[in-house]
Amino acid sequence: MNQQKQAKNVNHHKKIKGLLAVLVILIVAAVFVFASLYGTYQNLRANPLTAFNTAPPQAEETDAINFDKNANVKTVTIEGKKYTVNPNVITVLMLGIDSDGSAAKTAQGERSDMMLLCTVNLEEGQEGITLTSLPRDTRTTVHDVDKETGKILDKNWITKLNHAYNIGGMTKGYGAENAMRATEDLIECDEQLSIPVQYYVSIDLEHLSDLADALGGVEVTLDQDYPDIGNKGDVVNLRGNDVRLYLQNRKQMDDGEMDRQRHEQNFMMAIARKIKEMGAVQSASKLFTQLQDVVHMNLSLDQVVAMAGVLDKVSLDDIEHSVMEQGDYENAHDEYMGQELNFYMMDQQELMDKMIGMYYTPA
Repeated sequence: MNQQKQAKNVNHHKKIKGLLAVLVILIVAAVFVFASLYGTYQNLRANPLTAFNTAPPQAEETDAINFDKNANVKTVTIEGKKYTVNPNVITVLMLGIDSDGSAAKTAQGERSDMMLLCTVNLEEGQEGITLTSLPRDTRTTVHDVDKETGKILDKNWITKLNHAYNIGGMTKGYGAENAMRATEDLIECDEQLSIPVQYYVSIDLEHLSDLADALGGVEVTLDQDYPDIGNKGDVVNLRGNDVRLYLQNRKQMDDGEMDRQRHEQNFMMAIARKIKEMGAVQSASKLFTQLQDVVHMNLSLDQVVAMAGVLDKVSLDDIEHSVMEQGDYENAHDEYMGQELNFYMMDQQELMDKMIGMYYTPA
């Protein structure tokens, strides 16, 4: 029971941060719209799929991480039922990068603390967004990578999903590419499905307080007495170091980790409310400097604007959140780290059902 509770807590933690990831795309796109791309925005808002007709730029096939070997397989048969790939759906992998200094202190490099699929349906009249949390501790296969060329090497490890970013390295973007490859291998369910993961947005999680400061602070109502911030029932405007205290403190909270996760959710919703109050364009002009330092992506300008068009049609309240509920945590050997670690063992049937539902239609 405790292991299942832990699994749900971790998934909830990723889901919360996913809200900020979606808001970041909207904000970045608003900057471009504000910078005289209104006509392009209107065209792509009407036909967003045109921005995704070509794959993102990559190195030569012999040197780059190759995606989706079974991309041409449009129809699959699962448990006697036939399904066809939905051509209107694209995937963006959201990565929250742990850069708070702890990785550097341990000389282990950065890892993707958040790994979340943003599945976007671009079909006219059917626009929708689903955020699927992928527990970072998921036990899976991760490829070794030449950090200079991005080429996949013969060696791979059974390790945690978030190690893919670390193994790929930060230079030249191969960390993000290796995370996309590992994610794709996982969600294609032993190559039974075809789900290309070709786009990513990474967010530096260390600078959330900078975003709050750029907005003039964000208001939250304290659910209990909070050391150095205020008392239960107080409405406080979080800025600077108070953001860190509010988000990271769990030892002095009534419910420990559960309280911390609720506070993260409150904080993200406070940012969403503030952006809505100010308007996306005005918010974008205030956040653009901070976003340049904390956000990286391989989406083209047109693709970002097309995403903004979809987000414009979809209410934040209508964004679906999906978490893995059937898996459990177990101790097992980590080949990359060379030691016993606590892994999330994903339920393969649940994963298959979710992927079929999001990426396929009955044939």
